[in-house]
Amino acid sequence: MDFNRYFTNDEVESVLNGWSQGHPQLAKVTELGKSHEDRAIHLLTLTNRDSGSDEDKPAIWIDSNIHATEIAGTTVALHIAHTLLSGYGSDARCTRLLDNVAFYIVPRLNPDGAALALSENPKYVRSGTRPYPFSEPLAGLHEEDIDGDGRILQMRIPDPHGDWKDSSLDGRLMEKRGPDEHGGTYYRLLPEGRLEEYDGVEIKVAKPFQGLDFNRNFPFAWQPESTQAGAGPFPVSEKEIRAAVDFISRRNNINVAITYHTQSGVILRPYSTQPDENMETSDLWVFELMGERGKELTGYPCLSVYHGFRYHPKEVTTGGFDDWVYDHFGIFSFTIELWDLPGRAGIKDRDYIGWMRTHPHEDDLKILRWLEENTGEAALVEWYHFEHPQLGPIEIGGYNQFFTWRNPPHIFMGEEAEKNTAFALSLADMLPSMTLHSLTLDRLTDEGDYRLRLIVENSGYLPTYTSAQGRKRVATRPVRVELDLPDGVTLASGKTKTELGHLEGRSGKFSVSTIYAASPTDNRAWTEWVLHGPRGAEVGVEIRSERAGTLRERVVLN
Repeated sequence: MDFNRYFTNDEVESVLNGWSQGHPQLAKVTELGKSHEDRAIHLLTLTNRDSGSDEDKPAIWIDSNIHATEIAGTTVALHIAHTLLSGYGSDARCTRLLDNVAFYIVPRLNPDGAALALSENPKYVRSGTRPYPFSEPLAGLHEEDIDGDGRILQMRIPDPHGDWKDSSLDGRLMEKRGPDEHGGTYYRLLPEGRLEEYDGVEIKVAKPFQGLDFNRNFPFAWQPESTQAGAGPFPVSEKEIRAAVDFISRRNNINVAITYHTQSGVILRPYSTQPDENMETSDLWVFELMGERGKELTGYPCLSVYHGFRYHPKEVTTGGFDDWVYDHFGIFSFTIELWDLPGRAGIKDRDYIGWMRTHPHEDDLKILRWLEENTGEAALVEWYHFEHPQLGPIEIGGYNQFFTWRNPPHIFMGEEAEKNTAFALSLADMLPSMTLHSLTLDRLTDEGDYRLRLIVENSGYLPTYTSAQGRKRVATRPVRVELDLPDGVTLASGKTKTELGHLEGRSGKFSVSTIYAASPTDNRAWTEWVLHGPRGAEVGVEIRSERAGTLRERVVLN
């Protein structure tokens, strides 16, 4: 497959159905739910069903394109699936993962918004297409492709009181007017679009007609529209988010969740609403270790949203996906902001949000030069005259942001997908995993008495409760064992249902100094029974962990 490209809704559906038909034991396509416009939201479940059902295995959740224009995530999600399926049977890692792990992948959680962004006459909305918070457009400028060329650029209007001027470094760029600067030619810069209720005098940017932000609609610290723009009328009010919340809430086997967004080239982690010191300390250390592995594989740093990705130093974002799954279920969760155009141009070690407010104008020239040297696409459109139906003569131009800033230029999409796939598979390799250490049967007497002894282990990195937050929330039950006794077999000692407690993983052993090394077998548990029954009788043993998987064994008395 070619991953230096972007996929329409029809193409996503075709690819998924092709995989389910070509790999029936590995891939299954179902419908997570319906969108506002009644489009199917596809769920791809990947696992080897010959080695067990998806619900009997530890799982990882992957979604993308929750925001309408952030279509790069869909390509990454499809690349992850393609890597696993094409590597099964030939690549040891892909084979091991599909045999032992379930992948729940939603390549396009927001098909309505993506369809609008990818149309021949695009319109960019934050998330869904349902009118919100009002049923009619408010007065002011609404972003759209006003000249019908298939792009949404910028408009500039000469105005002596404008805050922009032609760049002193390159005439195609715009530069901010100095605070004490007078006597030049200045412009107002606006998004390309149309005005509602224009009075011929006042130009203001209207609140979006379709103003929902799906990543503010999750049931964690939710706040109403007056506090959190785009949050919806109540938590989980939107069909797309309700479908995801319902599925995840019913799947206790999910340990890790990834949601793909753009842009910035950064791995974000909880919390958005509070500082790191309020997080369970051991979870913070695991988040940091996972994030460091992500940086090694992707080049993206890992940041707390609260400490490193706030839009305003005195405000926080609420109702986010990663906060919800971590806080409520103890699932280690990451929001990955794909693609970093300034970083590609050599602008490093910057404040990801603050840079948009203030940076040297030389940075803008670096970005333009990099785009010109490394892409074959018209990144910056030179200003051209247009007769606006309401504003009269204006100019349209500027960056074609959709395939420069918001998403990678096509020739870089595959590269972004490949390195992010490596991190996703790395996280999948960290899940807890229930393993049978031994199951032994000893005959005690000639009258049909036997001792059955079971030792189980968690061979994974994470514990069977996933995280300290998961344990605090009692999000998952401890490991338990149940015997299936046939007629004629009775228990002389032990119980048919036995709780073994939770089993640790390697994640709780943080010291990297051999001086303080200690590796106790806290990932292991055992139990035994005394059975009485006839020779040849078959006893079933089921070892169940919601987060680490289920094992089923049969023992014959002889």
